[in-house]
Amino acid sequence: MGKNSYRKKTCKRYWVFGFHPVKAALLNPNRVSYRLILTQNAANKLQKVMGTLDHLKPEIQSSKFIADLLGSDATHQGFALEVEPLPEYRFDNLDLADGPFKPIVLLDQVTDPQNVGAILRSAEAFFGRAVITTSRNTPVESGVLAKASSGAIERIPLIRVSNLSVAMKVLKEKGCWLIGLDPFGEDELEKVLQVTSDVNIGFVMGAEGKGLRESVRNQCDYLAKIAINCTIDSLNVSNAASICLYSAQVIKNRSN
Repeated sequence: MGKNSYRKKTCKRYWVFGFHPVKAALLNPNRVSYRLILTQNAANKLQKVMGTLDHLKPEIQSSKFIADLLGSDATHQGFALEVEPLPEYRFDNLDLADGPFKPIVLLDQVTDPQNVGAILRSAEAFFGRAVITTSRNTPVESGVLAKASSGAIERIPLIRVSNLSVAMKVLKEKGCWLIGLDPFGEDELEKVLQVTSDVNIGFVMGAEGKGLRESVRNQCDYLAKIAINCTIDSLNVSNAASICLYSAQVIKNRSN
């Protein structure tokens, strides 16, 4: 990713917390960090895996100090890092030329940061290319999102677009086939993945309850359903994304 892939964003600083999110943020050259607070045990653990940090000297504090700083709901594990939000990755710099086996996940107004973070984590685990969300009705970058992603937010582009339908049209013009997930879809997911195993694909996921908006549905090349027990109406969006990304890898490996 070149320097021009990113657009500078000015937002308030926030705290990243937990071992994996903090470690990933410290390793990310695009992340601006200001203050690192660790318990002594956390400092010992971080030094073992990263060595001495020349650019940011940690402050050693108690676990209670960090909990009071972040709030009782933050599972910090003794790690807290004050950061700036990442520069925004530009949609027009998204490169599809390096092979068809890196699916994109497009989120239509998915608002829960836990879900978005979990989807980023699954995208990294199953060789996803990027996660695209709408600029509005989507969670801001935060410690909760970073924690849910287990550090994947530092490595998987999270791209915000003002109009998801327009972005989908651009992706289709670049040869990307878009698979909308719908519990009442016409085709089963596995069958769709079999016929798209040699092309770039994107999974389009709607908000729980609302599903895909009509304008977004109309841009999808397929509307696919995940085969589940008939006693369950639908899956959590992050679980559905994980299944889609994993299934794409399975089908790809079968076809090789």
